[in-house]
Amino acid sequence: MRTDAEHVADLATLARLHAALDSVVETEQVIAAIRDSSAMRAAAVARIGALLGETRELLRGMLRPDRRHASVGVLDSLSAGRTGS
Repeated sequence: MRTDAEHVADLATLARLHAALDSVVETEQVIAAIRDSSAMRAAAVARIGALLGETRELLRGMLRPDRRHASVGVLDSLSAGRTGS
């Protein structure tokens, strides 16, 4: 049986995932605008766009209901490692 604290942690992780996805989509749009407005399409800009697309799809995959519970623990442990908590 899961505790209330575990449910709250799951919801907080989902909120972080959604925020990350929003940020990736916004950044992807900025990169696309840079790419479209540039007379010279630099390989680096194209590569960044491709990486952002991969990131977006990974985040969306983690947010699918059937995978959500498996990914929450992994993301929490990654987040804890980064923040030192």
